[in-house]
Amino acid sequence: MKQCVLAAALAAITLVLASPALAVGNACSVNGTTTTSIGSYDPFTGTTFVQVPVTLNLTRYSASGGKKTKAVDFYLTQPAQSPAGYDIRFQNSSVLYTLPATHTLSATSPPSGTIFYDFGGTAQADTVPLSLTVTIPPGVNLPAGQSISFDIVYVCTGSGGLNNVSIPTTLTQAITIQINVVSALQASYAGSSLDFGEIGSLTDTQAGTHTLNGAVRVASTGPYSVTLVSANGYKMTYSGGNLSTASQTIKYSAHFLGQTPDTTNPTFATMVCSPAGTGGQNLPISVTLREGGQTKSPSPSYRDTMTVTVTPLLVPYGGGTSACPGL
Repeated sequence: MKQCVLAAALAAITLVLASPALAVGNACSVNGTTTTSIGSYDPFTGTTFVQVPVTLNLTRYSASGGKKTKAVDFYLTQPAQSPAGYDIRFQNSSVLYTLPATHTLSATSPPSGTIFYDFGGTAQADTVPLSLTVTIPPGVNLPAGQSISFDIVYVCTGSGGLNNVSIPTTLTQAITIQINVVSALQASYAGSSLDFGEIGSLTDTQAGTHTLNGAVRVASTGPYSVTLVSANGYKMTYSGGNLSTASQTIKYSAHFLGQTPDTTNPTFATMVCSPAGTGGQNLPISVTLREGGQTKSPSPSYRDTMTVTVTPLLVPYGGGTSACPGL
């Protein structure tokens, strides 16, 4: 019987937000900057971030002669392919929309579901802090080492001769979430026990038709490495059996991630795999008998232990990765 003993490691995720600036000619406009840490996020613990404060410093455009943005109405958007479940709120109202969804804007009669701010006259501050709340639900698939950006879509009114902007205008990558992590990872054995059962009557020729299948289940936010080691060099023996005595061992081979180690070539080259995602992937593993039991010493407890070690890698990872389930 073969047993897969799995090793896994876990790391935290830190999200940092930042944004670029923007100014637009003779029309009103705004730009925003924000930098904040929203702590550690582990998608496998079921923890939800609720009411994580983010301060967006909103700055209005101004020019000579008293030209300034007076009022602005805006909301935030994210790409359609972004991980689902994010929420950004302003004064308890959700202001984040996933494209292609949009929302009505008005700098004179602002609707709900947007952020409206009236900067006031030229004597008032040009930059104001707006308090937002970012929520990330449990289990969201955050790929380590990649950033997720939110755009601002706005309309505004100008003063001092500055033109209004009534057609919704996009400020790209106004807020960027950068995931700076090692990796979060889970691993387990999936499948039935790798137990050949009674093989005493099998010849060596018949043994090759006996194959058992299982899988190693991996979920990860980043790339990871995989190794495989057999305690007995791909031989089964019983308690007190001698690995050097042919009649007291039964040879087998394994097939895992495109490699087939056995007693002749027990080396398994370390594999580096692409992120499995929080939904997880199965890495198929199989074992095949290479000897029957007809000439072996009788025992009900022939066994070996295979150890699969799954290790998250630093992100960003500079080397190449493989789509391991496809091997």
